[in-house]
Amino acid sequence: MIFVQTNQLKPGMIVGQAVMNDVSVVPLLLADQKLTIRYIRKLRTLNIPGVYIKTKYSEDIIAQGFVDPALKQKITADLKSVCRNFVSKSAITSSMANTLIDVSSSLMDHILSKDEYVLNMVEIKTFDNYTYSHCINVASLATLIGIQLGYSRVSLQELTSAGLMHDFGKLEVPIGIINKPSSLTTEEFAIVKKHPTYAVNKLKNSMKISLTVLDGIASHHEKYDGTGYPNGLSGANIPLCGRILAIADVYDALTTARSYRPAWQTKDTLDFMASNSGTHFDPDILNAFFKTISVYPVGTMVKLTDDSIALVIKNTPGCMLDPMVRILSSKKIASGTEFDLAKVENLHIIKSIDADSEIPLEIFD
Repeated sequence: MIFVQTNQLKPGMIVGQAVMNDVSVVPLLLADQKLTIRYIRKLRTLNIPGVYIKTKYSEDIIAQGFVDPALKQKITADLKSVCRNFVSKSAITSSMANTLIDVSSSLMDHILSKDEYVLNMVEIKTFDNYTYSHCINVASLATLIGIQLGYSRVSLQELTSAGLMHDFGKLEVPIGIINKPSSLTTEEFAIVKKHPTYAVNKLKNSMKISLTVLDGIASHHEKYDGTGYPNGLSGANIPLCGRILAIADVYDALTTARSYRPAWQTKDTLDFMASNSGTHFDPDILNAFFKTISVYPVGTMVKLTDDSIALVIKNTPGCMLDPMVRILSSKKIASGTEFDLAKVENLHIIKSIDADSEIPLEIFD
């Protein structure tokens, strides 16, 4: 399967992987379904960045989300249940805390059961249920960073829990501010900046939620240079959990489409984060994070230095900038030819094929 951006989709293309809807167990699109103009318009309306499409050059490429869809749906349902009660309570109840601990354990165990701890596919994210999906994604990414840093099982669960709960305080912020498509006013941003404190104030009385988790939630918007909020902490004064969550939070936010902007591509996001190493992000933790993310995820199209269009078919740890590729379209190389770019001197990736690039439509025949 090949990941094709939504505005590059054409009627007649065959869906390779079902596109799920976070608010329903019924997929928006089924695997093997033929795209029509109506379906493509719906994908655009829902701000879905792209779809995996079947081609003769990618039959062996299987797209699998990092978190199993069934588990993600269960976690989403449990988070919804907790959040419905969170707003109406002055403090989290024992039952709610137990649910969150159980959910974080399930997610952590699922991640630890994987053969490799690398995010290696494009996650197709819908705008629906953004808050819940974002919490699951941040928890997953934070756990991957913890694994890379050699965390114990107990510490990993604290990271997972903090990730799942890090934005609970936004439930106290008016929805009009959260979803505002334009810039926030000074007064509105002042309200948003209180959301870490809102969360901690409701969670801190639970014996089930550790101080590490609370500190992480309280500090996930602090910046390494001291310009973050709510307390303007800097460097090692920011709790380690908060420094990890800050990285996971920004990465998932930028790579998810919002009502006011499209999703960023992985490479652009990682470049932006690298440019903020030592200012927004802890450099050592950021380097650990980079080892958990494929720069060019499997199933994405890239342009090579000889102007060939290729498909990424495998990533090798330590060689994330030079994956294995399969030629899709080239003036010099036969389609279907494979290269390990880490072992080829004069052939490298120039860029990912983004939404503004032309794609070789003949590969979809």
